[in-house]
Amino acid sequence: MRLKVLLLLVALVASIVFAQVTISVVACSDNADSLKWLAEEFMKRNPDVKVEITVLSWEVLYPRILADIAAKSAAFDVFNWDVMTAGAVSQGCVDLFQFMKENPDLVDPDYDFDDLLPLARDLSIWDGKLVGFPYFNNTMLFYYRKDLFEDPKIKQQFEQMFGRPLRVPTTWAEAVDVARFFTKKYNKNSPTEYGIALMFPTTHTMFYMYLLFFGPYRRSPEGLAKLGPVDIDYGDYFTADRKPAFANEFGLKAFEDIKALLPYAPDPLGSDYGETIEYFAKGIVAMVPQWTNPYLQFASSPVLQPADKKIGIAPMPGRSVAGNWALGINAFTTKEKQRAAFRFIQFATSKWADKEKLIRFAIAPVRKSTLEDPEAQKAIPWVSALPAIYADETFRPRIPEEPKLEDVTNIYFAKILAGELPLTIETLQKLADEWERILGK
Repeated sequence: MRLKVLLLLVALVASIVFAQVTISVVACSDNADSLKWLAEEFMKRNPDVKVEITVLSWEVLYPRILADIAAKSAAFDVFNWDVMTAGAVSQGCVDLFQFMKENPDLVDPDYDFDDLLPLARDLSIWDGKLVGFPYFNNTMLFYYRKDLFEDPKIKQQFEQMFGRPLRVPTTWAEAVDVARFFTKKYNKNSPTEYGIALMFPTTHTMFYMYLLFFGPYRRSPEGLAKLGPVDIDYGDYFTADRKPAFANEFGLKAFEDIKALLPYAPDPLGSDYGETIEYFAKGIVAMVPQWTNPYLQFASSPVLQPADKKIGIAPMPGRSVAGNWALGINAFTTKEKQRAAFRFIQFATSKWADKEKLIRFAIAPVRKSTLEDPEAQKAIPWVSALPAIYADETFRPRIPEEPKLEDVTNIYFAKILAGELPLTIETLQKLADEWERILGK
């Protein structure tokens, strides 16, 4: 009898295992830890689905997704994708609006689409299709050494040197004096080696970092009068009539602001995401523009303890730049895997998951309920500041030609910053002409 029961149990377990559907998720390294944890939680609740997470850096992830879509190989069932690549990635993603109509049995009645932040939802839509569920409402923040900015002795020294009170800069022009003050080469009494950490390598980082400086001019009253309102799909790099917007005095001023700060940053043309995080975490710099999720790395740094006394968080001088991420389903995978994938991405972007991934991994929320949650606001200091920042962001282009535009732009920008190309409107116009060629205009 016992043998029969044991055999039945073995058969039951085997049937579950053999009926199990495996889905493969390709994820950016920034989202990896949260997605791995959510995959484990999902599998506990859904033993019929196995979720495998493949982690790639952004530089590798984007071309890998595009290659998978072009080949229709379905190497991955779920894409964790940067919504600013929507035009290109959407060509290989399931329209979730249509999918939910065709599979109503899978739709969670408690998902609450109205709770999604409008911008996060809109950035996941391309050409009227919902090509991903919003996952990570990333934006850039201005981190600074709160203890240094509030130190009476340091404040007195700054005022003696510059004739005005020390404060967290609200414009890039203000940031220059502050960065110089906190750089030992120019102020032997500086408590930090450098004033600010900047990242302008010849990678996609260059493309979004420029917007931190160009955005304030593009969105100024003068910029809007000359260039027109910003189209969310074409972003701040374009005019309202979809022409390059940077070959003018605004584009020049943005570069001038960048170049004014370069002497006060460690290796600004060679440093990228990881290096600038390290500079601030180790106390080498007094300020750094960075994304939301490095906060936990800063808060765990021995140099920055106690974190609430040493880490200050402010809006970006000028404007921030959006860096949202979504979870989409590969249009070329099997129907069975698409159904399993939908269940996972719906779970991973639910109200419960949105709050948990914020508290555990500092993944910026895509839901209003999380932003308003007292526990969430207490757990991560920047939560309460996000609504105002989200309302003031700049955007990269999301059109299908974006990868080619980015590649040519990064080369031009790198040469300008290195002094290999003259900083003139003529140089910027040559880049604009390259854009027109790529766009076929």
